[in-house]
Amino acid sequence: MGCHVTVVVASGERYEFELHDADLAGLDGRKAQEWLGQEFEAAGCVPTNPVGKLLLADKILCLAKSQQEPAWAEPSPWAKQFVRAAAAAIGRAVLTIDLGNHSLGY
Repeated sequence: MGCHVTVVVASGERYEFELHDADLAGLDGRKAQEWLGQEFEAAGCVPTNPVGKLLLADKILCLAKSQQEPAWAEPSPWAKQFVRAAAAAIGRAVLTIDLGNHSLGY
């Protein structure tokens, strides 16, 4: 199953990514979550939950916020892999990562 991913940055600008089955091949939900976790730590992101529980949504939102807008406008290899991992981890046909509202929609 492919996935349409939208990243909405704080300014309201929307960046669309269309992933097909071939784009997600070889990346299951578990591998995607592992990649997101490793990148979360490498980026020095901090859990937003005061009790320290780290949710998948927090990983995705914090990692997306760690990138500047040009990374989404002209997607870097990292941004492409991030979108791929987020889509595989969530496992839905549509995913919206709204950085201004700090929310995920699917």
